[in-house]
Amino acid sequence: MFGEFDKYILVFLTGLLVTYLLTPVVRNFAHKYGVVDKPDERRPHKRITARGGGVAVVIGVHAACLMAVLFPWAQSGGALDFGWWQKYALASLVLLVVGVVDDVRGMRPTVKLSGQIAAALVMWFSGTHFGQFLGHDLPAPVDCALVVIWLVAIINAFNLIDGLDGLAAGLASISAVGLTGILLMQNVSGEVLLLAGFVGACLGFLRYNFHPASIFLGDTGSMFLGFTLGVVSLQTFTKNTFLISMTIPIMVLGVPIYDALLAIWRRSVRSWVNGTGGKRGIMQPDVEHLHHRLAKSGLSTQRVATFLYILNGGLVTVGLSIMFFQSHAAGIFLIALLAGVYVLMRQLAVIELRETGRALLMGLHRPTHTTFKALAYPVWDMVCLSGSLAAIMWFIEEGGRVDFWHTWFVDLPVWATPTFSLLALSRTYITQWQRARLRDVLMVLCWLQAGILLSLGLALVIDPANGSKWIVRAVLVAGTSHPVIIASRLVYRCIEEAVLWLRRQDEASGQLERVLLYGAGTRAQLFLKDRALKISRKPDGRHLLGFIDDEKSLYFQWVYGFLVLGGLKELPQLIERRHVNRVIIVSELLPESRAAIQEITTRFGVKLSEWEPAEHEIKLPVN
Repeated sequence: MFGEFDKYILVFLTGLLVTYLLTPVVRNFAHKYGVVDKPDERRPHKRITARGGGVAVVIGVHAACLMAVLFPWAQSGGALDFGWWQKYALASLVLLVVGVVDDVRGMRPTVKLSGQIAAALVMWFSGTHFGQFLGHDLPAPVDCALVVIWLVAIINAFNLIDGLDGLAAGLASISAVGLTGILLMQNVSGEVLLLAGFVGACLGFLRYNFHPASIFLGDTGSMFLGFTLGVVSLQTFTKNTFLISMTIPIMVLGVPIYDALLAIWRRSVRSWVNGTGGKRGIMQPDVEHLHHRLAKSGLSTQRVATFLYILNGGLVTVGLSIMFFQSHAAGIFLIALLAGVYVLMRQLAVIELRETGRALLMGLHRPTHTTFKALAYPVWDMVCLSGSLAAIMWFIEEGGRVDFWHTWFVDLPVWATPTFSLLALSRTYITQWQRARLRDVLMVLCWLQAGILLSLGLALVIDPANGSKWIVRAVLVAGTSHPVIIASRLVYRCIEEAVLWLRRQDEASGQLERVLLYGAGTRAQLFLKDRALKISRKPDGRHLLGFIDDEKSLYFQWVYGFLVLGGLKELPQLIERRHVNRVIIVSELLPESRAAIQEITTRFGVKLSEWEPAEHEIKLPVN
């Protein structure tokens, strides 16, 4: 009989050896029948390479599973048994057929998605469930939907990340090791056997898939990797509190999930801006995944893969730490999660946010999607008002859950309709908010306050005995719904400021013209707005260092997002210390000030220019 540790070694070796020996056979078949990838702009390899290597991985994993469930050793804890393996094999067969057809002939994205959903449904019917939410059993339809969404998301996350030699299989191995640690902490050894065979199969395939790869996984392999890890990660969901249950697998599967989220964000924004339709746009491939961006930054294929291995390994370590320390410190998983998110956002997302933010600004400047924009604000405002009222009645007010829907429906005309009606009667729904002024925002705020006061008055007239209750409700409705309504009007400005800030950070590191602005008044604001509109379409090659101004009270104050660095007396030192190339006059100057700045810029060899929004007379032709 094998010992407790020996069976894991045997299952691991089964997956490793079967995949290692079978991969060259699959490679020969692929070359023989033309199942190959040819180099192009999306594929960095330099030669024709076989694809479909995932077939060997699938067979290797299932050979290891058979070794685990059929070998005569004591039954391991967990859900893994012969009956479960049969359903897992059936679901894998569905994905195998979809993947092979896609690798050989190509397949429409909708058909491929249908196959992924079918495989996920097979696993749900086999007993792989999402579990509970906040201590309550989920209804079967909701549980089924969550399982399908989770598995399809992980499948496509690994499908998207599979764009570089050894990347998908290597990340899958690291994630599987992380899940192994979690399951061992939970004393669930059955699923660990599956992961042992899975890691062995991935390592056996990596022998042929490291750069320069002689065979690729193809959709057959990448979908199977994501599917298996998604299935096993579901086993961790019911063992912890909900937040920890979700955090652990997301951290362990971190890099593929993160890359998929960025891809969805990027493609959705650009399809919306271009008016191509969200669904088709999201499914269109591109060359802007994490590995593509890192490769474009100058890293070699091996270094890109190594960097992402290390990053995923760090996330796995965080996930294991959350699992290990959850009984000792209730807040440690929040600290770890925030740290991981910060690192990812700081190092990898800033480029994505800058580029898609610029695309979004370009789209918002164009009058596209007019019907959608006309309906969006009214619908959003009513949702905020009615949702706020429902939340207050349900969670705060005593007895709010008794006959809730009837009470809410009766109270809605009193607490939502007046405010909504005043907003509709005002000009708020015909205002172009991307070009709005502070006065427009203040007008909306005034109408909101008038609406809630009108609602309070109506409530007091209808039921004066509960005056204190209505006053508290008015304060809560205003405090929860009004900031969200105002924020929806300001979201464009937030995006614009964020994109411009990111651009300034990027400009600071480049070889750009370094510019000081002379004058921090109203004309400077117009200049900055005009520049923002232009650079959202095309960079101007300048880095703005800040202002100089004649008004001493502004010195070392922030104006329009830039620091006032001093006045004319400080200009020579600023030119030398900050390597200024150009001074732009954005203010009306006195003759002596103009002469002084011309003398300084001439002495230091700095370019001098002036910006002014001038009115010019147009001479009409004489008939």
